[in-house]
Amino acid sequence: MLTAIKDIGEILLEKEKKDKIDILLENPDSNGSYKIVWVLEFDKDFNFQKISVEEFKGEKPYIYLYKRASGSNAPDFSPTSRITEPEKTFTKKLLKWLENHKDTPQIDKIYTELTNNKEKIIKKLEDLNKQTKDNKILTIKVDGKYLYEIKNPDFKQILLEDYLKKIKEISKKDGVCSICGEKKEEVFTTSQIYKFYTLDKECYITGGFNKKNAWKNFPICEECFLKIDYGKKFIENNLNFKFYGKNYYLIPKLILNIPEALEEINEILSTQNKKVDLTQKRRITDDKEEILDLLKDYKDVISFYFLFLKKENAAEKILLLVEDVFPSRIHRIFDTKEQIDKLFNQDYNFGRLVKFLNEFDKFFFEVVDKIFRGGSLQFSTVLQIFNRKIQNEFINSKDYKKTTLDALMNIKFFEELGLINFEVKDMENSKFDEIYEKIGKSLNTPAKRGIFLLGALTQMLLNIQGQERNSTPFFKNLKGLKMNEEDIKGLLPKVINKLIEYDRFDKGKKELSEEIAKNLLSQEKFGLTIDEINFYFASGMALSGEVASILYEKGAKENETKSQTV
Repeated sequence: MLTAIKDIGEILLEKEKKDKIDILLENPDSNGSYKIVWVLEFDKDFNFQKISVEEFKGEKPYIYLYKRASGSNAPDFSPTSRITEPEKTFTKKLLKWLENHKDTPQIDKIYTELTNNKEKIIKKLEDLNKQTKDNKILTIKVDGKYLYEIKNPDFKQILLEDYLKKIKEISKKDGVCSICGEKKEEVFTTSQIYKFYTLDKECYITGGFNKKNAWKNFPICEECFLKIDYGKKFIENNLNFKFYGKNYYLIPKLILNIPEALEEINEILSTQNKKVDLTQKRRITDDKEEILDLLKDYKDVISFYFLFLKKENAAEKILLLVEDVFPSRIHRIFDTKEQIDKLFNQDYNFGRLVKFLNEFDKFFFEVVDKIFRGGSLQFSTVLQIFNRKIQNEFINSKDYKKTTLDALMNIKFFEELGLINFEVKDMENSKFDEIYEKIGKSLNTPAKRGIFLLGALTQMLLNIQGQERNSTPFFKNLKGLKMNEEDIKGLLPKVINKLIEYDRFDKGKKELSEEIAKNLLSQEKFGLTIDEINFYFASGMALSGEVASILYEKGAKENETKSQTV
């Protein structure tokens, strides 16, 4: 993954003609709220002149030479800081930085000037702070030049040296870089790229748990580190997407170092700078900026990492790293989505999946990994989780039919992607085959089909009760969708008797009852789990409107069929 990030940084740096220092610099107004700059001005001889107030120069933020420190109280990597409290920022950050670099004569002069005028400067800053509640930045100018523009002393070189010294936690002379594979004068290891890599625990260190040998874990050269740093910033700013409350980074990877692959990577890196017509772009997540539909038509000379990362304060934790996702796989995912869209006449997206898995993080990430990389899922596990939500909504009088339909769409999606497989059995042709297609290949025994149709017939009865009694007392016979085989076998005569009582056991329902009985009686033992029985039953309830539309001619349906459409 880091090699892919390094390649991105390298491509961008070549395009943009950046210097080393430009890689590290940050925008002090990155959140868009720092629009005022307090400037401590010095003449060409480094004599303090005044404090001026300027508007932030957003078109060239690099002039402030800003690089934030990792600690809240530590001096930043140059004498430019965001203001928290005027006195604290001036003394603890700016003055402290100057004090740490007094070995440079010009900086020593600046430090002396500010120290001699300390009380006057702090009072002026406090007065300025009372005039506005807007966020401010504090910086230095010498002879009208900003820190980036000053040649003597070279603040840019000082920043670069300070930063590299800090991040080189453990180094080794004449070592081989693990990223570029070349022998360099110096390699080092660092936890500054991603915080999930740490040297705090000795049990993670190779070479006999000796921290001095930690460079062996992850040796990197200065050049590769800077490229990775730049590539990472681009990814965080431009290839960061949402996935129903979770964040992931999309990282392109070169498979072959050929012109065609480089062109495609360049095009991807430019995608976020283009205005994409969202009406022409299909999405499968809830992120309006999602670009997966644009990536599916690239050739397999590139692949992608999906890095799901959780950030808590200064810590980072990898939730999931999906490796080597090829454009052809993304294309297949969208082709499968299109199949499901047409089959159910609804838009399929991963939101229908997340609604079941948002309480099961471990399984959620397993499913995401399998979707993008291939593999297999246990149907029994999927069904157990789906049933839990369907049963909960059934018991609490929520829209369990819509939830069941979402479950059916998910299972069909998994089936078409090859993530779950069922034994294919020869089954008799039926007038309901079009509906069976929505359930998928799992509906491969007469008992399953009988249970499904019984669910549809039971829903018809419930609709009739709702119309005539404004209540559905027959619900209690369904045992909260936790019925076993004996319950199902005893349910059909109960449903028929109730329909006869309401004088609604017409030709269509009689035909459906006969089909149910034929299917259920053709198997002495169903051989199904409780989850399977109740899922197929709930599926019949959810699709009862479509079953009714087959039983009754269009335009001559009974009133209850209208209310059965989901």
